[in-house]
Amino acid sequence: MYTDKQCNLLSAYGGFINQWPWDQYATLTFGRQMSEARCLHHWDDFIDSLGRLTHGRVGWVRADEKRWSGYASPAIPLHFHSLLKYQNVPAPEAVAALWKSKAGDALVEPYCSGGSGGGAAWYIAKMFPCEDTMYDIGGLEHFAPVPKSQRALVQ
Repeated sequence: MYTDKQCNLLSAYGGFINQWPWDQYATLTFGRQMSEARCLHHWDDFIDSLGRLTHGRVGWVRADEKRWSGYASPAIPLHFHSLLKYQNVPAPEAVAALWKSKAGDALVEPYCSGGSGGGAAWYIAKMFPCEDTMYDIGGLEHFAPVPKSQRALVQ
């Protein structure tokens, strides 16, 4: 599926994303078909609203996924996968409700960096080597990455 070069990029991006101790992983969809520009506007509004909701900074990495599913399968409409980091962590239900009030459906879960729940950094990174993938990273300048000596504990 991936070339050697793409595998190296995926590994590097996954390692880069995994430097931060994320609070939540979210999959965010849209309730109706809309332009990519409108979807991105919803994202920007969502991030601004999260900052107001939590009374603090928000950091994120977001990968936009939209693709054909394959033979005899419908296309997968644009949706977002994201990792979220907060100064003041809200309940996942509050984050999901905020997205639902603006754009569509949401699955928001606490991010488990260890064990079976810690692969979201690489799941998001899997889309980066693809030519038409769009992604966004923001707010991370306000959060310290995990020191390299402690990263093995986070993976």
